[in-house]
Amino acid sequence: MIRFLLLSFLLIPALAAPAEAHKLKVFAAVEGDTVAGYAFFIGGGRAMGTPWTAKDVEGTVIAEGKTDDEGRYRFAPKQPVSSDIIVTVNTQEGHIASAVIPPSRFGGNAAAGTAAAAPTAASAVPADSSSHGTSQPVSDQRIAALVESAVQRQVEPLLERIEQMDDRLRFTDILSGIFLIIGLAGIGLWARSRK
Repeated sequence: MIRFLLLSFLLIPALAAPAEAHKLKVFAAVEGDTVAGYAFFIGGGRAMGTPWTAKDVEGTVIAEGKTDDEGRYRFAPKQPVSSDIIVTVNTQEGHIASAVIPPSRFGGNAAAGTAAAAPTAASAVPADSSSHGTSQPVSDQRIAALVESAVQRQVEPLLERIEQMDDRLRFTDILSGIFLIIGLAGIGLWARSRK
């Protein structure tokens, strides 16, 4: 029983630590019509001078390059964006990570491109009696695109923070599991000594 416990205590850290120590993550944000982001390693450090590729779902290369000195990349896909864009960073040392950007994050550009073919109802802004008596019609789709863009600008810093915190939680989960095993082993040894 003691040999089994010693073996498990030696194997758990050996198996858990290397898997998470240098895990690569990619963060991608849409800024207007541009995709910008960075690649980083869990536990600190950016993937500097690392090749990256942006492809659509069919595998067509949209853009490619190398990350800068801060691990950042930036590109402008052709508009309107009609399919997911997959940004992949490959350190060529066994670390590969991807981020998927749906077309909805481009402020409704995909919807605007398809809506050009079909007529849409436009809501007119009521004319103010003090104005010159003219009213400008504003498309519901244009308002939706503006709201989507404003919400996205506010939410992207939160998404970035969640992405960074996600792997920290996994480390605490590993530690919790180790201490749970130690606690159960202690209870088992205590129960055995009582017999």
